[in-house]
Amino acid sequence: MGNQYTLAVQPCTFRGYRVLAYAGMTPMIERLREPSMPLWKSGTFVEDPWQPVADDAPVPADAPVVLSLKRWRAERDTLAQRNAPIALQIDPDNDWHDVVSDLPRFPVIVVTIPKYADGRAFSIARLLRDRDGYKGEIRASGNYIIDQVPYMARVGIDAFLTSDPALINAFEKGEWPEVPHYLQPAFDHGAEVPAGTRPWIRKKGPPFDTGPLNK
Repeated sequence: MGNQYTLAVQPCTFRGYRVLAYAGMTPMIERLREPSMPLWKSGTFVEDPWQPVADDAPVPADAPVVLSLKRWRAERDTLAQRNAPIALQIDPDNDWHDVVSDLPRFPVIVVTIPKYADGRAFSIARLLRDRDGYKGEIRASGNYIIDQVPYMARVGIDAFLTSDPALINAFEKGEWPEVPHYLQPAFDHGAEVPAGTRPWIRKKGPPFDTGPLNK
């Protein structure tokens, strides 16, 4: 005998739950995993496999995780034995000089921005690139506005986490205020060139890999 129940309504999602209603049955409610924050990288929104883990939460054994600098310091010996990758989160008040030799372990470093007027993430990214020689992904996370994105790219930030609808819309449409000339050299893989005779004026050269940031 076949299944006597037929789907009466399409599954719907309400406040993080999936509701499945079948004829003659009590609706079944399934808890969904919290959606990840949209990640803009290389000119498009991409799937983000990295899972942020609080300092007091267990670390999943087989998932890519984002951990704080404090936790990495405290549990370094244990965490270094993991097979799954780890990303490092650096907050504005962090000093990471004692873990510079560990930076190549992290495919991703997240720099946090508590409020858009806080420019320390820019300095952190520039130091990671120029002083520490970090080659992996640096992603911005927090409160920032679209006007800041071209400047973030100049200091080496190459991925952007956001849940702000205005930012998401601007990324999708490629609408942001690009500035053609700057007074400070960029982390640009050598693509930027001098503009005129003044030594610190720069203009963009051939595009490098930041997607529409260079269109």
